[in-house]
Amino acid sequence: MAEREDRRIHDLLDFVGVRAHVTATAVLQICAELRRADVFDDAALDRIKDAMAKEIALARNRGVFSDEYAHARKRLDELFAGRIELPKGPEEVPAATPNPPA
Repeated sequence: MAEREDRRIHDLLDFVGVRAHVTATAVLQICAELRRADVFDDAALDRIKDAMAKEIALARNRGVFSDEYAHARKRLDELFAGRIELPKGPEEVPAATPNPPA
């Protein structure tokens, strides 16, 4: 999608009030189940991660879109591969760092 369309979707999701933890957990579980059932291939998961990374990059006010996208995509790759886990609740979310590691 073009950045303009990505921004429109971001604004719609924000308007609806989609909450990140619930949505992210559901998307990860759905993707895992569909991958196990051979409904999704690696290319489909890559497209999903790309869409998620774009949304994350658009939601951040700091940095450059391409830098934010690259960082988000790396973290999503780790999440989907099971190398890191989602926090179980807001109390487990680490404080934001001004310049997250690449």
